[in-house]
Amino acid sequence: MRYLVTFFVTIALCFAAQHLALRASGGRFTKSESNFFSSVGRIQAGTVGKPEVMLLGSSITGRLPDRAQGFAGFVNMGCDGGSAMDALRAMDKEILPVAPVLVIEVNTLSRALEPIPSEVGQAMERPWFEIGMKVPAVSAYARPSAFFYSLLLARKVGDYGDPVNGESLEVNSLPVAVEAKESPRITPHETELKEEIVAIVRRLSARGAKVVFVWMPPGRGDGSGIHDWIHATITESGSLWWDLGQEADAGLITLTDATHMSAPSAARTVISLREGLHALTPDP
Repeated sequence: MRYLVTFFVTIALCFAAQHLALRASGGRFTKSESNFFSSVGRIQAGTVGKPEVMLLGSSITGRLPDRAQGFAGFVNMGCDGGSAMDALRAMDKEILPVAPVLVIEVNTLSRALEPIPSEVGQAMERPWFEIGMKVPAVSAYARPSAFFYSLLLARKVGDYGDPVNGESLEVNSLPVAVEAKESPRITPHETELKEEIVAIVRRLSARGAKVVFVWMPPGRGDGSGIHDWIHATITESGSLWWDLGQEADAGLITLTDATHMSAPSAARTVISLREGLHALTPDP
């Protein structure tokens, strides 16, 4: 009997310490012991409450700050090793909720051409993922080990700065509608994916979502445009397009490796997104 009492008291103390650590971190830990659990955790956390803007994409998007870092209304649904298609498919199946505004990262959208979905995409269809959405204490973003990994990540990527009065990327453009290209070069496989995305976006739009396709910093280097099949996807789905990568001042973008933005640049990106989306609708 004494053993059981000690066991349950210890468990209660552990959960209490976990709860206090979560509150101190802004509601969730930002990094776990693997990219897989980091992605699962941020997506589970993104389903809590009623966010105004959901950021869908790969690990490039995964590095962007959201409401956990003080950027109110924004939640990060970035999927390390995957693309925006993982979250889009889950939303279409009503596994994930849909926010009024969906920002789709274009940088890695071509990964969805691969026949096998990402590990995170597969995980979202499993029962334990849904349990983690409903019970925060057993979610991937509440894993005790994630507390220490989050501290290490913060040291690596830097500080996000002031989420309210911070500086933007200083772009002068806004999300816009684009015209269809004449004689686009699209393979049968690309056509199949394009039609899937168009159908999903139209269904999500019918549920009240506004969709904006965005190329995140850094730019493409050679100044080239996006793939024809992605361009056609944007036009046929009736979505908007915004090239933050090409239009942002390269001097304002710093990276932690060849692909991912540092915290200051990631914060500038979200601030620019906030400003641009606010110009389209007064809510986000």
